[in-house]
Amino acid sequence: MTNIYGIILHGGAGRYRLFTKEFVEKRKRELRRAALYAFEELKTGSALDAVEAAIKYMEDSGLFNAGKGSSLTITKEIEMDAGIMDGKTLKCGAVACVKNIKNPIKLARLVLEKTDHIFLAGPGAEKVAEILGMKIEPIKITPEKIRKFERVFKLWLEGKWGTHLFRLKTLYKDFIEGTVGAVAIDKDRNIAAATSTGGYSLKLPGRVGDTPLVGCGFYADNSAGGASATGVGEYLTLIFACKTACDFMRQGVSAMKAAEATIDILTRRFGPHTGGIITVDPMGRIGFAYNTEGMGKSIMTSYMGEPAVAVFPEEDHIILKSIKK
Repeated sequence: MTNIYGIILHGGAGRYRLFTKEFVEKRKRELRRAALYAFEELKTGSALDAVEAAIKYMEDSGLFNAGKGSSLTITKEIEMDAGIMDGKTLKCGAVACVKNIKNPIKLARLVLEKTDHIFLAGPGAEKVAEILGMKIEPIKITPEKIRKFERVFKLWLEGKWGTHLFRLKTLYKDFIEGTVGAVAIDKDRNIAAATSTGGYSLKLPGRVGDTPLVGCGFYADNSAGGASATGVGEYLTLIFACKTACDFMRQGVSAMKAAEATIDILTRRFGPHTGGIITVDPMGRIGFAYNTEGMGKSIMTSYMGEPAVAVFPEEDHIILKSIKK
């Protein structure tokens, strides 16, 4: 077991059956490529390098709700969040509500390595990005993004949502938002986790969900494990989803059982269609769980010849078979 290293990625949880087979296959191809890209980093680098590489690839893809593919706020703007954590040192970096950063995960890594802080937000975060040598690049608001916004906005105007949380729950049942995440363990048994998102359609300006919050959207500790979450950010925050999963693993629970137990808590408190999580424990075991119709996920380990990818529950055996050595 000591020589096993690997990475698991997610591309968001939601109602994938509403989308065409072609769209789902495109996401699966991108998840496979992201896993291969990140695994190349893992071969010679650290878990931290690998999760950053995976997230950066998916931010650049445009098929996920992160970076280039980010959703629009109620004011038709883009506000992105990201977080990354090193399980060896417990150092982490996070950013929120950034609008003009091509790769928020890169800025989060710079916050971790180059500042005395954990969390930077808004214009201040972008100013620090400039100081640290990052290029300011507004994300393009495409016609496709506008069409998606108008579709969701129409439902809102028709009064199909009630209270704030009910709106959130309904939205996530009807649309895939596609937050991205990664958890890795390297040859030195160091664990890292990272997550990135554009939030969700029609969110209020300045809204921050679970993604950049330590212990909620991401968490890593070599003595416990690592986790990355996706779904209704407000709910995941209230149960400290990723810290909860890692606490289970700290007690000796496997990565898979920890993921399942965390999503069981989420479901019991807030109902189905609310989220998913991916995990890695200190022994290098990989886990995942979700209460939605599907969750895009991909894994690649040192004993696999190629990545395993799955979206729907009936496909999960592909991954389960791959992680049973």
